[in-house]
Amino acid sequence: MAKVQTARARVLADHVGLGIKCGQLVEGPENVIKALTAAGVVDNHEDAVAYASSKGADVVAIEDPATAAEVAAAITEEKQPDPAGASQAAAS
Repeated sequence: MAKVQTARARVLADHVGLGIKCGQLVEGPENVIKALTAAGVVDNHEDAVAYASSKGADVVAIEDPATAAEVAAAITEEKQPDPAGASQAAAS
């Protein structure tokens, strides 16, 4: 069984459902961290992680990676423009 690659990222905003708070470092499967980054929940840039580490940020593990991935997907989907809504607004 292949070992899961893990990654860290700086949390940008509190998210009660995931149990993370702004300024913390979150650690979890690399693909989940990338999804949370795309959703704007965390910043996985090495400078952001180094900054949070230098400030003594708490490191928290993602308790449920599957739920975190679902949350990231939902946030990312929510950010997408609604083509039907856009055309309706243009017609008004």
